[in-house]
This record gives sequence, C-alpha cells and structure tokens, in this order.
Amino acid sequence: MAKARKGWRAHGERSVRKGAPGISRRALLKAAGTGALGLTALGTVPGLWRWGAAAPAQLKGTSLSILQATYFIPAAQDLYKKQAQEWGQVQGVTVNTDFLNWPDLQPKISAAIQAGGYDIVELFPGWNYLYAENLVDLTDLAEAVAKKGGGWEGFVANDIKVNGRYLGVSHGNSNDSLNYRISWLKEVGVNLPDPAEQARTGKFLDLTFDEWFALGKKLKAKGRPLGQALGHSLGDPGSFCYPYMWSNGAMEVEKDGKTIAFNKPMFVDAMKRFIQAYKDGFDETGPSWDDSSNNKAFHAGQISMTLNGSSIYAVALKDFPEIAKDMNHTLIPKGPTGRFSLLGARTFGILKNSKNVAGAREFLAWWFDDKQYGDWIHIQGGYQLPSTKKWAKDPMWGKDPKMYAFSLQPSIGRDQGWAGPPNAKSGLAFSKYIIVDTFAKAVQSGDAAGSIKWGADQLQAIYGG
Repeated sequence: MAKARKGWRAHGERSVRKGAPGISRRALLKAAGTGALGLTALGTVPGLWRWGAAAPAQLKGTSLSILQATYFIPAAQDLYKKQAQEWGQVQGVTVNTDFLNWPDLQPKISAAIQAGGYDIVELFPGWNYLYAENLVDLTDLAEAVAKKGGGWEGFVANDIKVNGRYLGVSHGNSNDSLNYRISWLKEVGVNLPDPAEQARTGKFLDLTFDEWFALGKKLKAKGRPLGQALGHSLGDPGSFCYPYMWSNGAMEVEKDGKTIAFNKPMFVDAMKRFIQAYKDGFDETGPSWDDSSNNKAFHAGQISMTLNGSSIYAVALKDFPEIAKDMNHTLIPKGPTGRFSLLGARTFGILKNSKNVAGAREFLAWWFDDKQYGDWIHIQGGYQLPSTKKWAKDPMWGKDPKMYAFSLQPSIGRDQGWAGPPNAKSGLAFSKYIIVDTFAKAVQSGDAAGSIKWGADQLQAIYGG
C-alpha cells in the first residue's frame, strides 16, 4: 500500500412540457424574488439578466432544446430535468431535455449542426475543438463562472479554451477509479486497507499493472474475472487504454504536438503482457462492451474489479446494499513511467444555428448559479468532479471514506493528446477510437506489434498527414 497526500478531498428519454406540476408560476416567482430558491444569478455578466428579475420579453413563448448524455446517477438526471422545467415555467419557455446513450451523443450533435433541432448540447473532451466553427462564443459567461468559483480546476483549465475563446461552460467531468469486491480480493490473499483507515491515513491499495494482471488470473480461476470495456464508448474504454499507453512509455504525440510517439518497444512489450493477461484474468467479452456493460456485470456478481466511476457504488447503495457493503475503490494501477488518468473537461455549449441563443445563454447563466449547480453536484455524491476550485472545500467530500480514491484522481489527470496539447487532432483521434481500437485489435488478433503499427499509422494520418 502506498501513502497518498494528506488533506484529501474528493475532488433515449425525452421530457417535453411547459411547466412542472404542483408548482405555480406565482409561487416560483415569489420564491425567486425573495431568494428562497437561492437563485442569485451571474448578474455581472454583460447581457445576462438576473433570475427573479423580469424575464426578457423576447424569451416568453419561445422554446429551448437541450441535448446531453444519459446519467449513470439517475437521480441527477431527474434533478436536471426538474430544474430545466422550473426555469421554463417561470420564463414562459417550453424546455425539452433529451438524454442519449453516450456512444449516440456525438452523431446526434453532428446531425443537429446540419439540420438544427437543439440549442444547448453537452460536449465531451475534445469536441469543443472539433465543433469550434459551430459553437457560440461564451467567453463572458465562462469567465464569470470561473471567477465566482475561485478559478477552474486544473483538469479543466487546460482543456476548454479554443484559440483564446471559451466555446462552452464546463460542468467538470465524471470520476473514475478501480471498483473492487473486498471479500473476493481477500479470498485470494490481498491485504486490503479498511476504508476508514484508508481515508484517514492516505494509504490505499497500490498496484502496478503487472500486479493487477496477476491478481486477475487468481480471481478468474475462481470464476470472478476482471472487467474492462474495449468497445466504442466515451468513458471506460479510453479511461483504461490511454493511461496504460502513457504508463508504458508511449503517447499519441510528443510535446511538439506532431511527432508520433505511439510505436515504442516498451509499449509493444506491455501490449504483449496485456494480451496474455486479457486471456488469463479478464472477461473476454470486453471488446463488445460499452460504458454500461461493466456496471451491469459488477452488480450481477460476474466480475470482481473494474475501472469505472463511482456510479457502480452509488447504484449499489440504493439497489444492491450487500454489494455496496463489500465494495471499495483504489486508483488505476501504475506502470514503469507512472500512474495516469484520462481526465478532460465536459462542457455545455450553444450551437450557432440555435433559434434561441438568448434563451440558451440565460438558462446556462441561471443553471451555473451555486444553487442549481450545487444541488446537481451534491446529489451525485462525488461522482461528478466539479469544474471550479471552490467546491474542493464543500462538506460533501469526506462523508464516505469509500470515495477516497476518487479524490486523488485529478492529481494524475491528463488530457487527450498528452504530451501534446488538446486540440482538434486529439479530439478526432479520440472520436475515431484509434487508441481503443488498437487495444481491441491486439486482444482479438494476438498481434501486439501489428496492432500498434496500425494505430501509429492512423495517428500519423491525423497529426502528420
């Protein structure tokens, strides 16, 4: 076990309605006017009105459509829908909120850019670069949110400015660490820290990738393999493949942003070990998994460890209490060149072809106020890493010692394209799943060198073509 830093902190449905049931417009306006809802909006932003003040006449009778990824914390999705409907009721705006499975989100945004239909869209890391010409400049709003929040968190600051402009406002990102079953690891001889002691002392289960693979072999022999998605999805596949690449001496490009550094002998050797480990210790159906597959497998008792957000734990607390009691988390393993986590910023942006840019700006200004954003952060219990620094001191952190590992994640976070800068090329490489497909090809073909050469050629076409 290793000692970490002290003073830890955890760092397709559609709703279409005008107004929420049981809440009168008068009651909401009254509450807003007296601050009972805590709705002090970002009034210092030029052109943005304050919540509770008279709504701009041009907003009444308009509509607003919001598109984002489905939530792995269902209560947070319900809250967001409720918040949007409450805002719409007060302003006389019909609000639609659509939530899509993560792999379906980018194609839908691309279609909306061509044909319209959405005003606000959620952008995963890199997409603000890819769609730069199609997004409204929100620099004034983003800077106001950052100023009020004490500045951006480090994993956000490096990832959201495109040519000096903010083309969206970051809400942070979901967390990610190794979820494991305590009793099952103890059965194969692992000495585990007590969760409370772990949070108090900073000592956590500290594994190298080779140690993790050896542990997986023991667990699979007992019918409890490791689980790792390698399919086309935005979360878990990349969250493993990028860090494994970085921790074994390879990267997409060097710091200059153009020299491909993917086909490295150390990485080829590491891929050979991963191919063998995938046979020996993993559920081998992983190449077809998306971001929800390992959650389901973990809750079904089919896998013993998996890299995932704390959504597995949050759902277990509600629906599988015996599993939650037997769970803890630790950081992703480390390799010869270090320990890393893929962690960029997700943002809410406004499409230029929106029919209601003014309404979209007003909604975002209202939603990023402390009351709305804070409620949304709190209901996720640490699954969502906030975008600004002020939330690092929030009392919610430290309530549950089993969330300790997630608090360490920002300290090892890297952006797409690292060691080069995040940009449209790194965003395109991620969108085309080049790194993930390299791993999937390797475990399916057994050819480490050939798969990495294929990946290097694909990267060369993007970065150097």
